Amino acid sequence: MNKLSGFWPIILLLFLTCYSNLFAQEESTTRPKKTHYILLGVNTNPSTTSKDQAFSPLTYKGFGIGGTTGYLATSDDFEFLMDGGFDLGRMFTDLSGTTDTGGNIFYYVPVHIHALWKVNPVFKNTNNAFLKVGGAIDFSGNYRGNFSYTNSALNFEYVSGYGISGQLGWDVSLKQNGKFFRKRDRDMTFQWTISLPLFGTYMRPSYNTISDFTTGANFISGGGKHEFAFIGELVQFDSRLDFYYHLHNKNAFRLQYEWKYWAVNEGSSGKTQGAYHRLGLAFMFNVTGKK
Repeated sequence: MNKLSGFWPIILLLFLTCYSNLFAQEESTTRPKKTHYILLGVNTNPSTTSKDQAFSPLTYKGFGIGGTTGYLATSDDFEFLMDGGFDLGRMFTDLSGTTDTGGNIFYYVPVHIHALWKVNPVFKNTNNAFLKVGGAIDFSGNYRGNFSYTNSALNFEYVSGYGISGQLGWDVSLKQNGKFFRKRDRDMTFQWTISLPLFGTYMRPSYNTISDFTTGANFISGGGKHEFAFIGELVQFDSRLDFYYHLHNKNAFRLQYEWKYWAVNEGSSGKTQGAYHRLGLAFMFNVTGKK
């Protein structure tokens, strides 16, 4: 497959974002100004699970820590987010300490991009609530190493997906009352964002496994090259709960919980799947500037 084939949806999203920015400048008297942020934070991965049937029949579970960075452009009727990170940790099986002595070292490189537009008729009579829909790109680079297995110590998946996304949100403003933490107005935003890729690409290592022990038939997993797949053969789902706390200096904090699942269904002996729960805290630097 052409190496550039996976990048055209990214180019399309960036084009739509740039077009939206230009349109907002031309109609600045009627469209709200966008606010731009650079995000930098830390996260913990309290629960991660992985199973690759071509690699091992065992299920690995563990935890990790990492960091995150990103860019956010947002207004009342539009949002563009590019969010990436890095997680590093350990996973173990029920055999840990016996035949599986080393555990499984893992690190993930997840990337999420979305462009969302407000659906005006929805919540038009509900103050501060909104619905936005659009497109999303999800990528995961998943790497695992278990040196108890000398002939298959390293394993990985590159998984990308392109599909639809939706977001429910609610802006909350607490007016000052002169007591404790309410000596000034407090502005917050709650959001729930989901994305469901409809097609994508994946890459896995090449493993030669037995798919039928009665006949001795072999199954070759992955092949070590990029493969194109639609939903079904390639399954991904991402759910994010975000809490934004807006500071009076125009910066903000983001507290996030993310749950992500992915699976590649290559065949009877070739299925791989994984999921993680992720908690993150990021500081958001306002880089909008003055006009």
